[in-house]
Amino acid sequence: MTDSAPLQLPEDDRWILMIETSQRQGSVALGTVGGDLIEELPFSPGLVHGKELLPRIDELVSKHGTRSQLGMVAVSRGPGSFTGIRIGVAAAKAIGWGLGIPTIGLSSLECMIHGLGPDSSGRWAAILDASGGDRDLGIYQVDDQSIEIIEDERAVRVEDLPTLIEAGTGVVGSGCRDVDWSKEVFVAPIDKDQPPASSGLVLARRKLELLRSGSASEESWNNPHQLQPRYLRVSRAEEVRRKKLAEQGRQ
Repeated sequence: MTDSAPLQLPEDDRWILMIETSQRQGSVALGTVGGDLIEELPFSPGLVHGKELLPRIDELVSKHGTRSQLGMVAVSRGPGSFTGIRIGVAAAKAIGWGLGIPTIGLSSLECMIHGLGPDSSGRWAAILDASGGDRDLGIYQVDDQSIEIIEDERAVRVEDLPTLIEAGTGVVGSGCRDVDWSKEVFVAPIDKDQPPASSGLVLARRKLELLRSGSASEESWNNPHQLQPRYLRVSRAEEVRRKKLAEQGRQ
């Protein structure tokens, strides 16, 4: 597969494998391009993505058929857990390349917003706790489960959140739990902080329709190696490394 190759769109009976490892609770889901959900498998509680991802994929696929039935791979590529995102993206790239099938990356925040369910119309902010007072923020308008980006994903400070979220907005995600919100802000139940892989299946199909119509593009479609994690800031390890280098440069 190469970047310049034409889009090879999978048939409706082919499978989509969706990988969700961006948050604390991981899961994988299998569905058809035509819209059927075959099955979703959650991981064990906790940060076990590296241990359980590939066995769960093997379990899911072998239960219903073989990998030859896969038509594409989708993955929640961030923002979120640095380690979890790397694990999920690496697996998606390996499977896509090994089977010669397309790969697509999805916004973890949009997957979380979709996971709110069918009765979630209105304006929503997805907020992730990036530790150290940092938050990852995206703001969306939801209508009949269509998701419109109101403000692009960005990194903000936790103390700025009350001024960034207008009255009447709902909030969801690990980064909204320790904020003193006004009564005009609705806080979603905590179980909605973990986006299900089945939500990624729905968003993957929507993206596929945009690709079919020519109104969207995807660099990794013909070349899985183009699939990259989506980070809004450098990792803590990278911050420490840069600090050490700066200190060495001053000596």
